[in-house]
Amino acid sequence: MPATEQVWTVKIRRGKAARYAGSAYARLQGRSGRGVASLSELEFRLQRKLRRPDVCHMLNVDNNIDLLIVWRKADKDIIGTIHLPASVWKPEQLELLSHLNSAIVLYQRDIPFFERYVGKGRVRFIHHGVDTNFFKPDATKVKTPARVLYSGVYLRNEPMLVRVVKRLSEKMPDLRFDLLVPQHHRRSAALLPLADHPAVTWHAGLGDEQLRELYQISHLLLLPMNDSGANTAVVEALSSGLPIVTTDVGGIRDYAGGDILPVVDNNDDDAMIALVEQYLSKPTWRAERAQRCRRFAEESLAWPLVAGKHLEAYRELFA
Repeated sequence: MPATEQVWTVKIRRGKAARYAGSAYARLQGRSGRGVASLSELEFRLQRKLRRPDVCHMLNVDNNIDLLIVWRKADKDIIGTIHLPASVWKPEQLELLSHLNSAIVLYQRDIPFFERYVGKGRVRFIHHGVDTNFFKPDATKVKTPARVLYSGVYLRNEPMLVRVVKRLSEKMPDLRFDLLVPQHHRRSAALLPLADHPAVTWHAGLGDEQLRELYQISHLLLLPMNDSGANTAVVEALSSGLPIVTTDVGGIRDYAGGDILPVVDNNDDDAMIALVEQYLSKPTWRAERAQRCRRFAEESLAWPLVAGKHLEAYRELFA
């Protein structure tokens, strides 16, 4: 595949007209309307028919699984990236996934599971990429007293987060926590005990520069999870040279977990608290881990490297 090959991208369109058109298209197929998502599926099919590209890549097959309805087994030129772990896939979704001819996954643990549906030898692992030129360390911004960042909602172990934050706050009263959580979720049953906690600052709706600064000012990313595939917060933290304290679940071992970064068992509060204390009490040890995080991102996650691995996968799968 020449480096000068043209690339066309089908993006989600916004607005009422796009939503109505997509819903109408879905109903014509006998499906419930999915608005702009259905419209993007229609555009994908039209672009493929008109332009006849060598590769048609569904960048998020999890969210566009209905696109596969029209094939019993998709044509060889169609590939999809699977983001979510096996634990969240429903039987009806897996039935549609079996229509896919080849796939890319963002972590290795569940490759045998997905091969049962896509096909033996038809699934390739490629890291989730990150913009290492944008997300980068800035040691001059790290704040004292120490600040610990938490980010996200999906597949997070929020009860564990609450327990750990409360215990750490009691042991280290000066420690501060920045929780990046959508406003509508802050009063959820799991997070409600932290809603008015004096050591917690809540964040939402940040711009790119604000998000980058939040990584740069923090000492740690605290991220207890129940499961994961690839995780955007993890790759952005790695690129920012921000050590991560997380649970040994899903794809975390493909993103420096257990090697560069120590991990703890899920719901092992004592181990997570001890690891946070180790990072905060041993600044040289933390600095070494921060440098290793950044190096891992530069050597494995930078977008030019990830793009090259995609080209290799296309050549192997479509040979």
